[in-house]
Amino acid sequence: MASLLSRLKLAKVQLCLLIWCSTMFGYALAQNNAGGGLAWVLSGMGVFLLATGGASLNSLQEHQLDATMQRTKGRPLVQGRLSKTEALVQAVLLIACGLTIIYFVAQSFSVMLVGAVALVLYNGIYTPLKSKSVWAVFPGALCGAIPPYIGWLSGGGAALSFIPMLLFSLFILWQIPHFWLVILKHSNDYLDTELPNLLLIFKEEKLKRFFITWIGALVVTMLMFLTQFPYTGVWQLIIVTNSLVLFLAFVFFSLGKKDWNYGIFFIFLNMSIVIHMFAVVAGMKV
Repeated sequence: MASLLSRLKLAKVQLCLLIWCSTMFGYALAQNNAGGGLAWVLSGMGVFLLATGGASLNSLQEHQLDATMQRTKGRPLVQGRLSKTEALVQAVLLIACGLTIIYFVAQSFSVMLVGAVALVLYNGIYTPLKSKSVWAVFPGALCGAIPPYIGWLSGGGAALSFIPMLLFSLFILWQIPHFWLVILKHSNDYLDTELPNLLLIFKEEKLKRFFITWIGALVVTMLMFLTQFPYTGVWQLIIVTNSLVLFLAFVFFSLGKKDWNYGIFFIFLNMSIVIHMFAVVAGMKV
């Protein structure tokens, strides 16, 4: 059991579950219904396995850095609960399984190639760039926006159309403040390392004010989904309310003088995206 838990932690399963949901979200939009069926589930599972494989490889790539930070020094490779060979084998197997399922669902090498591109962005560009530049977050955000696009393509959606561009915008705009909140929550940890850090460029209060622009753009993108699909009043209300509450919460967060609990806002931001995906997909069923 301890070994299984270590392997799950190595693969960052909790984070990757949201990636699974975002892939199924893209698939449901392409099908223009609330999803369902084996292909819908497998579309998410393929990307989930690919993501856990990439996360396992990332844990291997960063195990020395993880040993220097309080929030990561309990990870399996740092503690010696798994060997580097075990981590590499796990990463290769998960990546191979993920790419195979993506191909099986989409019946397309090009869609599988999109999954491979996401892997290269994450492990080949974002991970090494993170130790050199604060702007590594942008290729990282682009990588995180690819899973719903894979779902969209797997569901038969056109490669170049407005909805996938909306998906890219939604998830890129969500991930930037997501990353900033991680930095703010663990600011002391980041400042104690040699990692490039936005807090070395901007003061904490100024960084907080950046949220207004990003969350504002995110909310506008969330509301634009209403222009693409027909909804009854209740689902429109849920989508609009969720979006406005998110914006107002971060306005108070950004402008208020109170020392906020960054962890709570981190959870709130993620939950808002989950609620949005659920409301958009569930509303399409009507």
